[in-house]
Amino acid sequence: MASVRIYCEGTEKSYDVAILKKVKEGLATDSILITPIAGKGGGRAVMQFAENQIKKGVSSKDTFYFFFRDRDFDVPVPLVESLTIQTNSFFTYRTTIENYLFDAKLFCDFINEDATRQKKYPHIKTEQDAKQIFIDTAKKISHYQAIRHTLGKMRVAIDIGTTWTSGSGNLPADLSEEACRQEAISKIQQEIAKVNVWTEADFDQILGAFLAKFDDAFFNNLEFLVYFQGKDFAKALTKFILPQFDIGAYYTYALEKFDYTKFDDLVELRNIIEKKIA
Repeated sequence: MASVRIYCEGTEKSYDVAILKKVKEGLATDSILITPIAGKGGGRAVMQFAENQIKKGVSSKDTFYFFFRDRDFDVPVPLVESLTIQTNSFFTYRTTIENYLFDAKLFCDFINEDATRQKKYPHIKTEQDAKQIFIDTAKKISHYQAIRHTLGKMRVAIDIGTTWTSGSGNLPADLSEEACRQEAISKIQQEIAKVNVWTEADFDQILGAFLAKFDDAFFNNLEFLVYFQGKDFAKALTKFILPQFDIGAYYTYALEKFDYTKFDDLVELRNIIEKKIA
C-alpha cells in the first residue's frame, strides 16, 4: 500500500484543505497527508523539495504525491468534467476552489435558515431566486471574464534557458565569443517570434469566441460557475448584487454541507487516491 501526499494552495484553514478532507473521508487517513504550500507560484519546486527531503532513504515506490491546484486561466477548461493532469500537477475542473462552493439550493437554504438573513434578503425565497441572483452577478463580470480567458489563452511561457546544446556538460562545437553570441541571439529571436505571432486581430478573434460562448444558455445553465473566477464572482456578488452579504459565513455553511460526489473531477480524484492506497 502506497502513501499519498497531496500538496495544495492555501493554509491549514484554506478551502482547498477543507474540500480535500471531504474527498478523503472514510479512507485510511494515516496513508493520506494534505500539505498546504501557500500560493501556486513555485508550488512544483516547493513540492519537489519536500519530496526529496522525505524520500531520503525511502523507496519512491512507497509514495504517490501531486499538487492539487486551481485551474485559474492557466490551462483550458476540458470538454468533459474532469481533472487536467500534467505530471504531478492536478488542475481542478472549475476555475478556482471557491467555484465549488456556489450552489443555488445551498445559497437559498443559507438565507432562509436564519431569520435575520431572511429579513435582510426577502426576495430570495426559492432556489430559482438564488439562481437568478447568481446569473445577475455573473453578467456583471462577463466581459471581464472573457478578457481574462483570452489573455490566459494568449499567454506564452518563455524560458530561453542558458545553453543551446542538448544539456549540461555538452559543449558547443564553436566556443568563440561571436559564435556563442550568435547562438544566444538566435534563441532569443525564436522566443520573441512566439510572442510576436499575437496581434490585436488575434486578440479580438479569441475574445469574440469567448463572448459567443457566454450566451443565454451559458448563463441559464450556470456554466459560469465553471468558467468564471470564483473570487471575482464573490466580489461582484457582495459589491453589486447583495451589498454587505457575509460571504465568509456562506462559505462556512457550504463547506459543512459540501458533497464532493456532485463533482466528477473530485470523484475522479477520490478514485485515484483510493487506488493508490489499496
